[in-house]
Amino acid sequence: MGNNLVTSGKPSQRRERRFFERLSCCYPQTHERMEFKGNRLMALARSIRTSPSPPLTPENVDPSDSDNEQAPIEQLPNEMWLEIMSYLSYIDLQQLRMVSTRCRDLVSRRYFMDKGKVIVTQHNLESLHKHVKRGNSSLSFERIELRNLRQCRQLDNFLRLVGPEVKHLQVRHAPVFRNLDGKLPNLKVLTIATTSSMDDHHHQAMDGLNMKQFVHLVGFECDGVSLDSSLKLQMLMQLRRAENKVQLRHLQFEYRRNNETALLEVLQDHADTLECVDIFFSCSPGMDTGIWVQAFEPMVNLRSLKLSGNCHLVLLDVIIKSVPQSAPLRQLDLTGMLTLTNELLLYVAGKWQKSLKVLDLMFCVQLNASCIEALRQLSGQLRVLTMAYCRELTGVGLVQGLASKPNFALQELHLEEVCFIDENSMCELLEQLPNLKRLSLDNCRQAVTDRTLATICRFQTKLRNLNIDYCVKITDLGLMGFGDNPYPITRLQGLKELNLRGCRNLTDRVLMYGLKLPELRALSLGYCSKFQPEGFETLTHNCPSLETLCASSCMSVDDDTVRIFVKNLKRLRILNLSNCAKLSIQSIYHILRHGHNLVELIACSIDMDYEQAQRILERQKPQMKQVLL
Repeated sequence: MGNNLVTSGKPSQRRERRFFERLSCCYPQTHERMEFKGNRLMALARSIRTSPSPPLTPENVDPSDSDNEQAPIEQLPNEMWLEIMSYLSYIDLQQLRMVSTRCRDLVSRRYFMDKGKVIVTQHNLESLHKHVKRGNSSLSFERIELRNLRQCRQLDNFLRLVGPEVKHLQVRHAPVFRNLDGKLPNLKVLTIATTSSMDDHHHQAMDGLNMKQFVHLVGFECDGVSLDSSLKLQMLMQLRRAENKVQLRHLQFEYRRNNETALLEVLQDHADTLECVDIFFSCSPGMDTGIWVQAFEPMVNLRSLKLSGNCHLVLLDVIIKSVPQSAPLRQLDLTGMLTLTNELLLYVAGKWQKSLKVLDLMFCVQLNASCIEALRQLSGQLRVLTMAYCRELTGVGLVQGLASKPNFALQELHLEEVCFIDENSMCELLEQLPNLKRLSLDNCRQAVTDRTLATICRFQTKLRNLNIDYCVKITDLGLMGFGDNPYPITRLQGLKELNLRGCRNLTDRVLMYGLKLPELRALSLGYCSKFQPEGFETLTHNCPSLETLCASSCMSVDDDTVRIFVKNLKRLRILNLSNCAKLSIQSIYHILRHGHNLVELIACSIDMDYEQAQRILERQKPQMKQVLL
């Protein structure tokens, strides 16, 4: 965690100014006037008193006070503070809670606490155990993740202390099911992710997990990449109503031939309560679809449906048509459904035209210009649309389907690898979508040019995330201002993540004069070979809030550049330096000395002694979560 309170995410500077102008008209002048120098939220935080006075009411406002005077922060009601804080990231909130008692109380509200979780690893387990054992812990263990752990007595004792508080548990690379037994009486959501069936430390098979003990369970997610299929089948069978009286609302599971009967029984038993169903088909099911109809027809409360993997068209058609039209389906994810047809998508649009808000059609390669009518029906309702790798789509068709008139509803648009979009259509599309917050145009080489970027900077001032990887037609002018009336990227003051990977025509001018984005949190510059150390140094001053930086395959990055990165970027947590040939073991020492907040380092394909680097990091910086060398 950095030492400075750097704020996160104002929608725009103009909106912020209007916000404070409205405050100045609502509250009178006092002897403690707030001065807005530098970061406004920093000024707000520092001016909070430990015992704030109550907000003014219309009865005690003096109408003779000047409307031009700013209000003292202690006059602001909690509701307005909560609105300001809603734009902060989890890290910012943890810094803000240390400002005063009032800030601590506000940050401790459930709405903000749900933004984070406690991650337990082999490096911090002992410290967490001692902290909890002393009592009066300010940490909330309602959401925890067990990561890279093995079965041990200390974990057993730790879970005995915090187990009754845990409601959401994620198990990642941690075969510790034996330690969980009997410790989590109030667990509601269990997620098992990439966990092996073997305890590598003891070289023995892992015990199964008794699902019957979780009487309050409402959500179960098991991607089980390495988990033995017999263990998964055992857990699944314990969720049947004959074995367990829980009422599932969320189920994520992998379909296999050996668990088809158990999976369908669980779906059928909990059909009346299920709100989210996520099934990955690792193999193609049989052609007998009658039992699938019986499982999905009663799902009247279904809000989210995700079907991915190897599912044939007959079953996909049956499942979609079996879900009741009265179900309030808001999210439909058909990622990788190679069999999805234009006709079936049109059926979906007609069936849930009023309720559907999120639609993911990535890798649905059979879709073409004939699906435009379906998009037209959903236009004005969809908030998130993903059509990445649907390479038969055209720019003209997208404009007709999504933007024949201004579309104020769409907030996220993902068009990665859609190759047949032309520049004119892309610009027209972006002009008609004024409320986008996330835009991904990776490898849309014909559509993304300097003119396209000028259109983005002019009309998309609410963007938080912009991905334009491998758009090789972009030059410095696209980011610094293109045309007779230039619109530079500095207009996007709310931008949090920018991906420029593979934009190989960019030079140091962009780093020095273009990317002046003080709120930017993540930046990818991989394979941009024209950047030099001087430009990187200026970047660290122009974007001081960076938490994630990728400079992979930037051949000019040397040991001194790494020192500048970790020294100047106080909040840096993730650094990717892969394939930077000038680096040596000295970079590791710079990271140890200055990278106080770094938790993830990726430095593959570098000519250094990896074993020595690994030993140094493990010995002197054990808190790092991931090191790839």
